[in-house]
Amino acid sequence: MTLGDAMNKPLPEAPKPDHQATKPPSGAGRTAAAVLNPMVLHTLIEHVGSTAAARFAHDFLNLLERRLTQVDAALGLADPVSALDAVLILKASSAMLGAEQMTLYCEGLEVELRGHRIPRAGALPRLAADFTTALAGAVAAAFPDGAKGPAPAR
Repeated sequence: MTLGDAMNKPLPEAPKPDHQATKPPSGAGRTAAAVLNPMVLHTLIEHVGSTAAARFAHDFLNLLERRLTQVDAALGLADPVSALDAVLILKASSAMLGAEQMTLYCEGLEVELRGHRIPRAGALPRLAADFTTALAGAVAAAFPDGAKGPAPAR
């Protein structure tokens, strides 16, 4: 399969979002995903070193609120191009860090957007509050040796 074939291959149909629900679209909340997968984080550390991985983790936390706000704003404006761009950036950085819950949430949003549906991002404020606190603790625990960058913004 060529890249062009992969890009033109239709995605499986996702269910229409329940606009009254507060859980992530496409049932992303159905799995017991880790806030931070230590195996993914360990792989990142092996590839770039502890200091660079710690910097990436702290930068991720510092940018998380802004990225979630960008997704929410684009969805609120029914701007699928900007929303998909913001979702893909957040999904990629979440996956690199091993932030599985955030990655799954972004995958659900991506499926909806690629299906030409603009989901409400009703879960974003709750997810941001819960996830930022939990991830900050997981990152702090992952880098106890002082290989930390600046403290995450709150």
